[in-house]
Amino acid sequence: MSTTTLTSLAMLKVHIDQGKDYLDYLRPFILQILFDHNPDRVTDAVVRKHILSDYGLEIPERAVQIVLKRLSRKHPINRVDHVYQVTGTIENPGIASEKASAERHIQAVIKGLQAFSKNTVKPTLSDDEAVNSICLFLSKFNIPCLRAYLRGTAIPNIENHNDALIVLVSKYVLTIQETDPNQFDSFLVVLKGHMLANALLCPDLQQAPKTYKNATFYLDTPLLVRKFGLEGSAKQSAIKDLIKLLRKLGATIAIFSHSRNELERVIRGASNYVDNPKGKGEIVRWARRTKTTKSDLLLIANQIDNRLERAKIKIIKTPRYYKDFQIDETAFKGALDDEVTYHNPRAKDDDINSVRSIYVLRQNTFPKSLERSKATLVTSNSGFSQAAFDYGTKHEASKEVSTVITDFSLANMAWLKAPLGALTLPMTEVMAFSYAALQPSEKLMDKYMDEIDKLEKLGKISERDHQLLRSSDLAQKELVNLTLGEEEALTEQTVTETLNRVTNEIKKEGEERLQAEQDNHEKTRQELMALREKTESTKSKLYWRCRVKAKVCAWLVSGLFCVLLLVGFCMGFGLTASNPILSKALILGNAVVIIATLMNLISGETVTRLHNRVRTYCLTWCLRRTSVHTGLTLRIRNDK
Repeated sequence: MSTTTLTSLAMLKVHIDQGKDYLDYLRPFILQILFDHNPDRVTDAVVRKHILSDYGLEIPERAVQIVLKRLSRKHPINRVDHVYQVTGTIENPGIASEKASAERHIQAVIKGLQAFSKNTVKPTLSDDEAVNSICLFLSKFNIPCLRAYLRGTAIPNIENHNDALIVLVSKYVLTIQETDPNQFDSFLVVLKGHMLANALLCPDLQQAPKTYKNATFYLDTPLLVRKFGLEGSAKQSAIKDLIKLLRKLGATIAIFSHSRNELERVIRGASNYVDNPKGKGEIVRWARRTKTTKSDLLLIANQIDNRLERAKIKIIKTPRYYKDFQIDETAFKGALDDEVTYHNPRAKDDDINSVRSIYVLRQNTFPKSLERSKATLVTSNSGFSQAAFDYGTKHEASKEVSTVITDFSLANMAWLKAPLGALTLPMTEVMAFSYAALQPSEKLMDKYMDEIDKLEKLGKISERDHQLLRSSDLAQKELVNLTLGEEEALTEQTVTETLNRVTNEIKKEGEERLQAEQDNHEKTRQELMALREKTESTKSKLYWRCRVKAKVCAWLVSGLFCVLLLVGFCMGFGLTASNPILSKALILGNAVVIIATLMNLISGETVTRLHNRVRTYCLTWCLRRTSVHTGLTLRIRNDK
């Protein structure tokens, strides 16, 4: 085992024992990005872009998301609507100043080695030759140098080594250790920077062991849509990176034949709605955004097989139904209904068919790890993967490793096994910022050395062990049985889609509120109309009741008046009465006749007009009296 692997593995073991893991190496870099650039919207893509431009580190967006989530627990970084925001003051990690200091030490060592070489058989070392010689020496003897620094032991004299440059650096280090403490301190900075850079970049894993060589990953239809670029370049880039990493680990990428047919059906279906205002869905929105026409989508549908062949994605015939490997589809449908909302019933049937097929391909095996699972379905839908996991916990065949894994989880797993690194950067640059960001305390360096001693005694430690340890801790804590994780990456496209969705939801809520107000208004209007109708009905009943009373009263008065007129006329013809009452009645009747005659002569008053006057007066009086008692306004109508 190389000393590079040994030191990197020892450092990682110490961090894991302290409750950390490899991803914690990225914390200071991302904090420095947030401090230096203070982006308004902290997304995976934005942070990844700055890490690449500022430090040359190639980090998957999905890994960035996990680190951001961790940082939000201790720093003023809050996630709102699928995007992080810096809500307070982030302290400066100070990588820039520490890096500048480390660069001065590195340059001092380079110049010192060049000056030292002038008195040797190879006196003309260039800067690149000096750096390569130092790194070559440290890759072979960094542990003895570290032990000499921490334990006070001697740096071994390797005059008989077959590489002259390594011998040159060895003599230079021995010389400055004895004669120039300041120069030796600078060399120790280079030593630490070299160790930390190796721990960060893991060069021993650049040619990663083919741990997935016996595994086949089947992409579900939504991921194929992304692979074809039908949901935008950001999502297409993410799935391309995943496939690249899986292939680096020896995996086979495939799809089921029914998924291929579903893909064609989805694309052709979307083509029918590109020009339809009611058309919805990711493909339709992408087509409108990119001005892709119906014919363009139909052409893509016709090119599916050719595109899959160029991408080296195999089409595997969907396995037949086997009784021994058949799942309880009714139970699995129930699990799906708890986690996923399907707008198309055929999509649910295809998902069930995919999971059923994975069980058939595994053939009652009991994989303990993803590497030994033979077949696994990869999806972008975390609800789907959760449903498959919940169902699988009841079946021994997928109890340890679910039949379905999210692309988010798999991308992180694959990257931890096969890192992308920073191979285009000068090594002096990498050592400088690695030392600046990760420089450990003396106490931690002692723990590194203790762990190195333990590993040396154990022996038989390989790059494969480093790979497993690099990925296992995260697999257990963050990804939870290889199924959980975020459904979407925090890309600019995702943020835009989220904002559009939130805007639409707000608009929808506003429309619902408006509709509710209109409904309430209509309900109130109906109630008011009903109350008004009831009031009018009551008023009408009261009016006619008063009218009847007035009419009765008028007839009584008119009858009495006519009786008195009749009595008066009788008296005019000489009728008399001995009875005092009748006598008074005759006198009253005679007076009425005289008054009536005068009124008729003066104003033309008649008995009929008098009757109408009395009826009107009685009606008015009755209406006023009823209004006072009921609180309703009653007036005389013009109807007869």
